[in-house]
Amino acid sequence: MTKGVYEIYKNEINKIIKDENTESVFLVGSSKEISLDKENVKLNDIDIFVFVEKGNMQIREIKNIGGIEFDINYFSKEGVKKLIDSKEYFFLKEMSQPKIIYDKTKKNIDIINLCKVKFKEGPKELLQEEKYYIKSNIKSKIDRLKNKDKIEEFEYEFLTNLYLKDIIVGYFSINNKWIPKDKNLFKELRVENLELFNLIQKIKINYKYEDLLNVYEYIFKNIGISKNIKITY
Repeated sequence: MTKGVYEIYKNEINKIIKDENTESVFLVGSSKEISLDKENVKLNDIDIFVFVEKGNMQIREIKNIGGIEFDINYFSKEGVKKLIDSKEYFFLKEMSQPKIIYDKTKKNIDIINLCKVKFKEGPKELLQEEKYYIKSNIKSKIDRLKNKDKIEEFEYEFLTNLYLKDIIVGYFSINNKWIPKDKNLFKELRVENLELFNLIQKIKINYKYEDLLNVYEYIFKNIGISKNIKITY
């Protein structure tokens, strides 16, 4: 990082800290892993969380200064509490391991530790009825692919990939696991369940309805269909 870019970063942080309403400042995302005080470090964006004493629950500000994009999220005390209580993935993930830049209250270690616990717990567990709904909804989708001859090849492959993603997301959901970002979906699945990952690879070779059905049944085999659930599409 050049000296000029570093000065831009420091100036922006100092502006935030000097605001009397600011209580804490954290670096999050990939930028927290970089030593911003070193020269010749390339960085296109900096993600910052700011806790404020008064204000709206959450305000996001994005601005470009000297070629660096600053993505700044401001959170009020009420906002922090609500995000933790509702187990918002993005907040818990980032606040379980942030880099503390400024802490006026000296109480944020407690918040960080709480976020670590909540993140490790996983998302709120779905009700059985919600799991039934996911299973039934996905089954109705993949059944559209039974008659391959009646669907154009490019459309068939597109729908197969689309429904396959739904199935994988369903796997994470019914097992009370955080849903990875799209770009990390298969990577995380390989770590979570190698057997399931290998089943999915077969689909990508021949795009067969039967292979897609096998994956579906593997994931949802223990989720029975409730007769009391009304499914609407």
